[in-house]
Amino acid sequence: MELRHLHVVLTVAEAGSISRAASLLKIAQAGLTAQLRRIERGFGGPLFLRRTDGVELTELGRHVVLRSRDLVERFDDLLATARKLAAESDVAGVRLGGVAGSLTPLLVGVVRALLPTHPQTTHIERTSDAVLDLVRTGKLDLALVTEFPESPLRIPEEVDCRTVVTEPMLVGIAVGHRLSARNEVRLSELADEEWAVPDESYGGGRLDLHLACEAAGFTPRCAHFGVDPASAAELVRSAHTVACFFPTGHDLPGVLLKPIVGNPVHRRVTVAWRRDCAVAEYVDDIHAALLRAYQERIWAHGPRTAKLAATGWTVAAS
Repeated sequence: MELRHLHVVLTVAEAGSISRAASLLKIAQAGLTAQLRRIERGFGGPLFLRRTDGVELTELGRHVVLRSRDLVERFDDLLATARKLAAESDVAGVRLGGVAGSLTPLLVGVVRALLPTHPQTTHIERTSDAVLDLVRTGKLDLALVTEFPESPLRIPEEVDCRTVVTEPMLVGIAVGHRLSARNEVRLSELADEEWAVPDESYGGGRLDLHLACEAAGFTPRCAHFGVDPASAAELVRSAHTVACFFPTGHDLPGVLLKPIVGNPVHRRVTVAWRRDCAVAEYVDDIHAALLRAYQERIWAHGPRTAKLAATGWTVAAS
């Protein structure tokens, strides 16, 4: 039994006679009659009662027609959706990526706005080196990575990069902290604090923080390890803990972000792409749109964040 046999049964049922169905199917009436007998044998019994004025469905026939309509409609839907997907697959997709804790959501939004007909996927890695390797091997088309002065990136030969922004690292303290009224703090004033720090590989920056603290005359008392920004914020709110954040992250209720005097720790956010990928021709537009989106995010965080932006925050020129 095949799908075409169900089409024959449905056509006969809807036409109400074998002669009219034969005309619709463009086959001889005798041929249709013979085919219908074979179909009925396959179902185990007669589907139609033959009358002088046409045909009438048997109880078995009504069951077969009801179920056949559902199967045929679903198969037609399968064909339509498959053809649509095949047509869409002719449009090259854009494979985006980023390092954990970077501004990858901004990149996703920008590319969606600029290339609305291109399907997108996003892949997040914990280190910039891992992201760059995915770009190098062609598994990603475009990605955002972060770089810290003490941990410079190793850019593969096949990859091009362009800086988007250089951001200062801010210290997060709880509301009511002894330094909460200060506009900025010195690292040396945090020598007795417990620190929440990310995993060594989480976006980088931990080495730079340690070196900056040592230059300020102390070794940071790292008490909470491997924390992501959300967990760090919770620790800052609930305990005698401080942590480092970047100014364009999510809103952190109960956490005050303070610039560090001299901006001893900062990161550079860079867009990277494989120069021979299909999306390379759009990089100029994507970079310019990223700058606009970044600046909009700064102002969306209000005057406080805009004021912080004046303390060591550099947005690349488009």
